Amino acid sequence: MVKALFFLTLTFLVVPTISQAQHIKKQFEHLRTEDGIADATVNSILQDSKGFMWFGTFKGLNRYDGYEMKVYPYEMGSKKGPNDNMISSIIEDHTGLLWIGLLNNGVSVFNPIDETFEHYTGGWQEDRMIPSVSVNCMIEDDEKQLWIGASGGLSIISKDRKQFKKYYYEERNNNTINGASIYDIVEDKWNRIWLATDNRKLCVYDKNTEKFSEVEYTHLPLKGIDDNAKKNLLIYNDTLLYVGSNSGGLAEYNLLTGEYTTYLKGQPGKGPSSNNIKDILQVGNKLWLATDGAGLDVFDVNTKYFESHKHSKVDPLSLSTDVLWSLYKDREENIWLGAYLEGVDKFDPRKNFFRQIGHIPCNENTLPNKPVLSLFYDKKGKLWAGSDWGGLHQQSDHNENYFKHFDIDGKEINDFAVDVVKAITEDSLGNLVIGTYNEGLRVIEKSTGKYYHLKRQMMDDGCLTSNNIWSLLTDSKGITWMGTLGGGIAQYDPVNKECIKLDLDYIDAGQIHVYHMYEDALSNVWFSTDSGVLRFERKTGKWTFDLMQDLIAKNHNFNYVRAVYEDKLRHIWMATAEGLVKYLPESNEFKVLTEEDGIPQLPILNINSDNRGNLIIVSKNYISKMSLSDEEIVSYHISNNSFNYNSLEKNKRGEILIGGTEGITIFNPQMLSENEVAPPVYITGFDIFNVPQLPLDSASILKKSVLETETIELDYDQSVFNFNYCALNFTETERNQYAYKLSGFDTKWNYVGDRRIATYTNLDPGKYTFKVIASNNHGVWNKEGASINVIVNAPFWQSTWFRILMFLLFLLVLYFLQKVRIMNVKKQFALESIEAEREKIKIQNTTLEKELDSTKSELTNITISHLHKNQSLQQVKQKLEELSANLGSTEKRKIRTIVKEINKESDDHDYWDKFEHQFNKSHDNFLERFKLEYPDLSKRELRICAYLRMDLENQEIATLMNVSVRTLETSRYRIRKKIGLEKRKSLTKMITRF
Repeated sequence: MVKALFFLTLTFLVVPTISQAQHIKKQFEHLRTEDGIADATVNSILQDSKGFMWFGTFKGLNRYDGYEMKVYPYEMGSKKGPNDNMISSIIEDHTGLLWIGLLNNGVSVFNPIDETFEHYTGGWQEDRMIPSVSVNCMIEDDEKQLWIGASGGLSIISKDRKQFKKYYYEERNNNTINGASIYDIVEDKWNRIWLATDNRKLCVYDKNTEKFSEVEYTHLPLKGIDDNAKKNLLIYNDTLLYVGSNSGGLAEYNLLTGEYTTYLKGQPGKGPSSNNIKDILQVGNKLWLATDGAGLDVFDVNTKYFESHKHSKVDPLSLSTDVLWSLYKDREENIWLGAYLEGVDKFDPRKNFFRQIGHIPCNENTLPNKPVLSLFYDKKGKLWAGSDWGGLHQQSDHNENYFKHFDIDGKEINDFAVDVVKAITEDSLGNLVIGTYNEGLRVIEKSTGKYYHLKRQMMDDGCLTSNNIWSLLTDSKGITWMGTLGGGIAQYDPVNKECIKLDLDYIDAGQIHVYHMYEDALSNVWFSTDSGVLRFERKTGKWTFDLMQDLIAKNHNFNYVRAVYEDKLRHIWMATAEGLVKYLPESNEFKVLTEEDGIPQLPILNINSDNRGNLIIVSKNYISKMSLSDEEIVSYHISNNSFNYNSLEKNKRGEILIGGTEGITIFNPQMLSENEVAPPVYITGFDIFNVPQLPLDSASILKKSVLETETIELDYDQSVFNFNYCALNFTETERNQYAYKLSGFDTKWNYVGDRRIATYTNLDPGKYTFKVIASNNHGVWNKEGASINVIVNAPFWQSTWFRILMFLLFLLVLYFLQKVRIMNVKKQFALESIEAEREKIKIQNTTLEKELDSTKSELTNITISHLHKNQSLQQVKQKLEELSANLGSTEKRKIRTIVKEINKESDDHDYWDKFEHQFNKSHDNFLERFKLEYPDLSKRELRICAYLRMDLENQEIATLMNVSVRTLETSRYRIRKKIGLEKRKSLTKMITRF
């Protein structure tokens, strides 16, 4: 009684406190110095137009792509980093330049094209556009003017950045800023700039009138200088201005009416957790407030309710610290929180669909630090959980994190029982039935509180076939089925409190290991075993043991079935080690979905559905949702739990609960949404022989950032190079997938999973294009991707100019060799020319004589006769010309006269008339036909064609026609042109065949 009273008192003490704070805990991922961030204090955050995240720390600037940090530290006199390590603010202007505000040295401007920094020191001097050395905040207004607030004044810089105007605090001057220092700047829709100065009131600059004024925003006195310093501003939905300050809490100023309200720390939910607010961010209809020492507050603007989130030493997914300095929302709706001394926290709304119920250290009212093996909702809607060596637990009605604990005798205890609860159900009488490891079956009679224990004793042949009760099911007919490990299937009779042994014809030893049972819409009962599924058909009482044997014969992994589920279309789904098996009872057909179809991990452990009929598929570390219409699968990686089979329940709200090694994961499937944003893809690095090529390095081939480079030109000996690339998706970044191709070398895409480097070696000289595409964590591909051209130059000995030079040198050598050869030939020719000429004439005469003898034709005789005649005349003419060489002019004239007569004699027209007549008779009127076909041929050219048809040599034809061989060749060329004969074809063959 005392014990019960103590527990009741404790419940009343703790429940109201917990109920006050009852809300879904936000889960955060953490980036710390061990993850590459330069410093653990993050003062400013920005996402640039490409999608990279930038963190301003107290040890330099950091760029984050979801995988790695690139740090730009301060180096004195260098353009490789900002001009100071203490960074206060970061903005990107309309040209893509990053303006980095520094606490101690003005502003540095980062140019992403060549990754250089331009530095502007601050001061009161007229030529300096930064008002002082310590910059606090910057914005670019709607007119692209840059406003810089500093601890000492204000600068307004023109759109082209060539002109600027500075304002400083002046006492009794109403048309300037109302405080020495400016800590935040915002612009409203009415063309007004609001300045948070160190003055008691806000300062407003109206761009329409170019006048300054003051505005009251809070009812608090805020007399101390610390109360006024470092105010921060946010305009909510164009109508409300929110102000946070060191000690002034959260002030709400209505831009339409001028009314204001201040919310201060006090009663939970009614005000912020701290009056020291460092930053404000709008997220939907709520404001996130970063406090200096009290964690994160989320303020609902509509309900005016404050929700507090703080760091927990026992929850690794809580805030890293309660000291938060900066907030930022990226384009994917992720919230980034900059912390003091703890780096960056990230809130991903897509990963906060899931909440966790687990063990809270030093709190015996929570689940034990043991894996949850079984879950069950009884008829009254109470959740029961069975744990591994932690016993049986019932969830509290007041707080989902709180549980009652029961010992092995069913009695409520204040500690955890050393017991393994594998399965839970209710029998037809409403009694709680519990299956255990090695301890048989336990029954708690709820109406009387009586406890029953059924256990198989050693050498006992009783109805309980095994003490390892792995699964329980009370079906629609009130039958309680038991699935055992090693003992097959049995039933429990709640009336007689005894087991019923079933004599079944198992076809495989694996079928006596039963892990899960399910009743379908036709009241058939399905049993998941180590050798496929068994089915009990209610209507006929028939058992089926070999339903999956054909699948198992193809792959033994289909043996291992851990769950069965029937969807709303009456299809049966089976969770196996090989994939998700769809069974169509009407056609007795199977369909298998594997990792290639989007299953993220095998084996599959649990199956259920949401209220819309979509399947919920559970693997060890993944929860997936599959649409029945197209069987598209969307998966979510759960990093803070490792799930168990046969440990899944759905509550009346449609939420799914899954037990695992770290407790219970709960989610509403209707809230699960697919990440449909195709991630931007960038080539982020280029290495030659593993040496990064950076634009500021003198040895680098890149003159600007690889992000901005379109073409890379390489020498032939730069034969090994790498491309680094990444997709900017900050949700489950490790699940991004990549494919790349080097056009001109690769014939198809290389799908490389999550690998982010491509290496090529020894490419032939030529032009290539490297392309990379990527998908996000849900398989949405950016098929445009990123690309860069690559030119590999040939070595000098393969270059065009070198080849031309070698060819010219070859021609020169060939020329000299030919010249020497010609000189030798001429010498030899000088000695043998006369003898050769005589021998040639002799051979020709002999040939002509043989031809005359063989043909014995009148035409040949005429031709040979005329040939001999002309030869003789030419010899006479030659001798006369030789003789005239030593004679006087008178004798030379006489000899020339004789030569002319000889030439006339050589051109015998009577001969040609006879020849033509006989030639046409013997060659089928060749000359007439040829003249008809080619009318442009002259009589002289027809005569040459006739001789060619007789297969006479050029020398013979030249002698017959009393012309030189050169003249004859010229005539032959003209004939070819007139008849249109191609160069590579023989004129003689063409005439012979005509």
